[in-house]
Amino acid sequence: MKDDSASYYDSQEFKDLLEAYETMLNEGGNAYFDSMDLASIAEYYTLSGELDKSDAAIEFGLVQHPMDPDILIAKSCNLLQRGQTDQARVISESITETDNQELMYLKGCIELASSNSTGADFYFQKAATMSDSDPGMYNDIIVKFMDNHEYELCQQWLDEAIILDPDSRNFIELQADLYFDTGQTDNAIAVYDHLLDEFPFDSYYWEQMGRIYYEKGDYAKARECFEYIEAIDTDNKSARMMKASCIFSLEQWDQAFDIYSQLLAQDPDSYTLLYYCGRCLFEAGRYEHALPYFQKSFESLSSEQDDEIPTEMLVELFAYMCHCAYHMGNTRLTLSYLTDGLALNPEDSMLLEIKEKIGI
Repeated sequence: MKDDSASYYDSQEFKDLLEAYETMLNEGGNAYFDSMDLASIAEYYTLSGELDKSDAAIEFGLVQHPMDPDILIAKSCNLLQRGQTDQARVISESITETDNQELMYLKGCIELASSNSTGADFYFQKAATMSDSDPGMYNDIIVKFMDNHEYELCQQWLDEAIILDPDSRNFIELQADLYFDTGQTDNAIAVYDHLLDEFPFDSYYWEQMGRIYYEKGDYAKARECFEYIEAIDTDNKSARMMKASCIFSLEQWDQAFDIYSQLLAQDPDSYTLLYYCGRCLFEAGRYEHALPYFQKSFESLSSEQDDEIPTEMLVELFAYMCHCAYHMGNTRLTLSYLTDGLALNPEDSMLLEIKEKIGI
């Protein structure tokens, strides 16, 4: 699903507003701002992931406009984004302006966060009615249901949206995405194909098609999709990586290695790229050349501090290093990798294969 949240926040009008607000803060002033403008500034910071700045804009807004519904809605949204559902609900219930479509949408989001899809649908229906069936409101509701995996409700809203605006590119795209998310791959392909007939240079549609074909095991068609993306966007590393994955799955080891090694030159510490370079060489029987890539991949993976390293990844690297050392005739190294790998997983088939071959 593409992110189309830019629009107003990319406009010169909003840029001037934000600059005036930030200039006031930097100079320690206390200028007056319209409540809706402050609510927009708060929402912009929220969308940018700067919740502390958003909170500050909201508190400043409540000083200038006490109990203003737009600013209170922004405050409730921030609490909801932090997972503080009950606090968000308390603030939403304190707003007495019951004919506010944004308030109804917020209440729907709160119910959805509380796993009450029926309640969410009730408030979303109110929001849509108050908006005079505004396509933007329908889009927000459909995306919200999709993000929360409420696919049946999502389809109901999409059916209604497409009746209201059958030629809407946005709604057609959302339908394709829904088919994709629910595993209706043939339907998804048909809709993405329809979109590509009109918008052949939209790399998102090619990416989605490529992912579908890849998951279906049709690596040749998937490769074509990622090659189209490369033609559209020559700097798209993700498409290049996926193209390499397709070629790797087609067992075209030399071609895959060429792409992985080019990507590795730009990111020399990537344990993933090091691993796949090693795999290409290993599958081609070039064990002596493969081993250094596996060793470097292991070193790079071991240096990762953020997350605990999955045991399966380490065992797999030990297994490939063990096989390389065995084929190279290096008994000492073979035994070292075999011992370390079996200590992590005594049942690994690749390691047990080597163990049987060397008779221990």
